[in-house]
Amino acid sequence: MVEMDGHQVKLVEGPKDEKHRLSAEEKFAELRRLRRTAPSAPTARTADVVEAFLAWSRQRLSAETHRVNRYYCQLFAEHCGTVLAREIKPHHVTRWIGEMMSPERVEREKERRKKEIETGAVEKRLQGGPPRLWGESTAHNGRVAAYRVFSWAKDEGILPENPLAGMKRPKPAPRQRAMSDVEFQKLYENAGGPFADYLLALRETGARPKELRDLTWDQVQEDRWVLTKHKTVRKVGKARVIILSSAMRAMMDRLKRDGQGHVFLNTEGGPWSMNAVRLQMKRLRDRLGLPSDLCAYLARHGFGTRAILNGVNPVVVAELMGHNSLDMISKVYVHLADEHAHLKAAVEKINSTTKPVQADPLASPRLRAKPVDPKKPGPKTKAAQ
Repeated sequence: MVEMDGHQVKLVEGPKDEKHRLSAEEKFAELRRLRRTAPSAPTARTADVVEAFLAWSRQRLSAETHRVNRYYCQLFAEHCGTVLAREIKPHHVTRWIGEMMSPERVEREKERRKKEIETGAVEKRLQGGPPRLWGESTAHNGRVAAYRVFSWAKDEGILPENPLAGMKRPKPAPRQRAMSDVEFQKLYENAGGPFADYLLALRETGARPKELRDLTWDQVQEDRWVLTKHKTVRKVGKARVIILSSAMRAMMDRLKRDGQGHVFLNTEGGPWSMNAVRLQMKRLRDRLGLPSDLCAYLARHGFGTRAILNGVNPVVVAELMGHNSLDMISKVYVHLADEHAHLKAAVEKINSTTKPVQADPLASPRLRAKPVDPKKPGPKTKAAQ
């Protein structure tokens, strides 16, 4: 059974086995094709536009980017899919985000899954991962995905205007901590060979995790990586250069095979995916009892923090980390630098003196009150002068 537009529809009849489950999925896909409306039609629903966008995404974008688009867009379509595309409003997106950030939604989903297992409606292995409560970063990604669908539809001439134009998409606060030396050492010592290399590369270069996942041998030079495609390429208009330490140059010599394909490979010989890195980090965190917020990106924060603590010029830090301004350096890395240890040292340096400073200000000759001589005239006032 499946619910479509508020009505229960029977897909197939038979035992709850793999064969009938696949038949049900095929039937559901067929029903959706029959009910599909051209995305440019006045009666097109949000689900129709989302489906057209995902078809374009699958053909034009990388597999990982499409996977992310599909995750958010399918959830968006499940919540807002029946709303006419031309009538979608920021309010609909706000309600969807609010639902995904609601603890009650997670509890309802857990209870529903529990009943499915108890009644035998779905096998546990087919339920997927546990429902998760969305945080600020995930919510931001959801808003961006919804906006992207309708911005694309306008650019393609499917819709005359983007109905979500003007929708606020506030960026989440950056992660306010860095991976400590102790945390890195525990991860590195307990990670497998390929993932240990990946972690060390994050720490030594300050690269973004995605930059390492996408790195190919044609981007590797003797002492640097030259990334022509990176996060800020549209803003800075040039390639991102990552200078390699001696440890990284030795790693490149060790990993180099035929000079083709991705540099960092998993145990199966394929490139790392975002989800694979996330799962590796989770397994290590759980096994080692490390904080739940520890993620691969915090190794990059550690690089920036160590740079500030070691007195590297902020302009140079920004260049090394691929930032197009000093905003992130001052907002994040200076803030994270060991609770402003470098600022404390600067205060000590400013106030250092060869002469001892008396704590009591009244002990200073310039501040100590002098006895008044009644025979000596006082200072003339301006009026007397």
